[in-house]
Amino acid sequence: MTRNTQAIFRIDFSLRREIFFVVIGAILGAVTMVVPITFLYTGLGLPYYLTWMAFGHVIGVYSSSFSSIIAGIAIHLITAISIGIAVGVFLYKTGILNISKLSNGLLYGLLAGSIVFVVFFIPVYQFILAPEITRTMAAVKVTTTSQGKEYATTTITTTSTPQYHYANNFTVIMIVWLLIHLVFGTVLGGVSSCISIRFGSRYRCAKCDISFSRIDSLQKHIQLVHGTTPIQLKRVLILGGGFGGIEVLRQLQKAFQDDVDVDITLVSRDNFFLFTPMLPEVSSGMIETRHILTPVRTFCNRAKFYEADVDAIDLKNKHVVIAHAIGKQTRSHTLKYDYLVLALGGKTNFFGMTEVANNALTIKSIGDAIVLRNHIISMLEQADIEHEDIELRRSLMTFVIVGGGFSGVEVAGELNDFVRESIEHFYHNLDRIDARVILVNSGDRILPEVTEDLAQFALQQLRKNGVEVMLNTRLIGATQDSVKLNNGSLISCNTLIWAGGALPDKLIGSLPCDHDKSGRIVANKYLEINGYENSAFVVGDCACVTDPHTGSPYPPTAQHALRQAKVATKNIIFAINGKPNDRKVIFDYKTKGVMALIGKRNGVGILLGHKVHGFTAWWLWRLYYLGILPTTEKKLRVMVDWFIDLFFKRDVSRLRTFTEVSSVKASTEILR
Repeated sequence: MTRNTQAIFRIDFSLRREIFFVVIGAILGAVTMVVPITFLYTGLGLPYYLTWMAFGHVIGVYSSSFSSIIAGIAIHLITAISIGIAVGVFLYKTGILNISKLSNGLLYGLLAGSIVFVVFFIPVYQFILAPEITRTMAAVKVTTTSQGKEYATTTITTTSTPQYHYANNFTVIMIVWLLIHLVFGTVLGGVSSCISIRFGSRYRCAKCDISFSRIDSLQKHIQLVHGTTPIQLKRVLILGGGFGGIEVLRQLQKAFQDDVDVDITLVSRDNFFLFTPMLPEVSSGMIETRHILTPVRTFCNRAKFYEADVDAIDLKNKHVVIAHAIGKQTRSHTLKYDYLVLALGGKTNFFGMTEVANNALTIKSIGDAIVLRNHIISMLEQADIEHEDIELRRSLMTFVIVGGGFSGVEVAGELNDFVRESIEHFYHNLDRIDARVILVNSGDRILPEVTEDLAQFALQQLRKNGVEVMLNTRLIGATQDSVKLNNGSLISCNTLIWAGGALPDKLIGSLPCDHDKSGRIVANKYLEINGYENSAFVVGDCACVTDPHTGSPYPPTAQHALRQAKVATKNIIFAINGKPNDRKVIFDYKTKGVMALIGKRNGVGILLGHKVHGFTAWWLWRLYYLGILPTTEKKLRVMVDWFIDLFFKRDVSRLRTFTEVSSVKASTEILR
């Protein structure tokens, strides 16, 4: 590789990962060695456990044959781990071979196995193990039977054939042990190489800001893309970093990880992926904010990422204009594409009620959850101060949630638990009975996504826990300290939470293609935009996809966005590879289930056609969503949060944002 080539790439790797991968390979190699060792001693007429017993005797374990064998196996594994660490350090420091190529890994493993055999095993065998094996052969464990029971005893054998056979076949034994160590090395090299390719080193092109798992792929990329005659790349552009966009990204990277002809780019207004199902728990402080956020760059190995807003989309000329702010200045860039995936999600739909929009809190983003939690704590703090003013106290302790779907019900249940538990433990001037959590729903039942009996169960449990549920009621107006309902009643409250629906961004609605009445793009059965087949696809909340079984659009949920993303990706792959149109995949998905939490470790759901409710539904909800969290790190952090919540009170610390602090300071200065 030339100096110029080396200048445009870097290796993203670490000593700890290198050693860890090689140690895993060494452990599996040590386990694999057991098979040929067993055949060796069985073929010599000796007990298959002779080596392990001898190892145990070497370190002084003579209490019983079983203890000696266990100790010997432990020493065998410890030795393998030590060899793995030494081999990993040597590999990392010398860089003689790059094991991101499987052939290099196997070669390195064979070399390591040979060196271990010559440098380590032969001296240990000659001066320590062989004499101990000879002594151990004089007292071999046998089994006698008495009254139908087996007892392990130790006796002196008189048979000299195995000892004679063993002593006169030293050369053969050494050859067999060499083969055994080559088996160990092969497994070590192959396993560590495969793990490194999958999870380890990333060979990053500094010019394109993309990485490959194999160094030969990077070399090919540099030659074909940055060479004297660059190739024409097939450009895939993904707009949106939600469930749909991230899943398309992951599937494309998996398919084209080592295909240098394909260029993948993702654009999102946020540099993180938000796990929206757990937003209600963040708003109550059960889960820490960043534990449901995963940096988009965590997923972008083979792809470029831009944190920017999408200003314009030209489907005809295949380019997108993105914009980002630098201070007070806005800069724009144009991205060209061959294949486009729209996964821009949606925004809150207030159905044209400006007053409600100006006075309501929402629960669609991580910022919404932070603001909502701060606001709830602020209301409790103010109510505690104003506890002698009964009317004001009641207004501050009244929380109205609009929307009886999954989002509204889960927010109501979580908020109800948080408010009442916080009052009980921290706000001693308040009474939890005075807290009012009101759920307003325009339909005659909550949770229309589940069956009527489950919806009725959820309704009963919410009311049992103290939530006031108003059915067949609509919100028609709101001020800073009150809400107005269509039945003419006026509720005095300082908290209004809107969970009443979503609609796509105006940019989506302005595109020259078919839309439904809410503005979502109508997609065909291949998830393509009509009129732009094989080049523009749409998934997630901004897509209107008809369910062929019901004739109604699929609901805008995470599970549908994930399945749509997989189907769209397959069709993009077919288009890139030039496959015939009849090979394209149709989106035909039957909902596997729906679940909702309703507070107090309680929930309802339908899984694979089976109804569940109560603690079982709550437990299955947690298992399912924990399983689809994007990284192991986030899974562990959320598990810790849930575990802590079992034993400790909710935290009512209110972290004022910079904007809030500045506003308070400015108001104080004006009063002065």
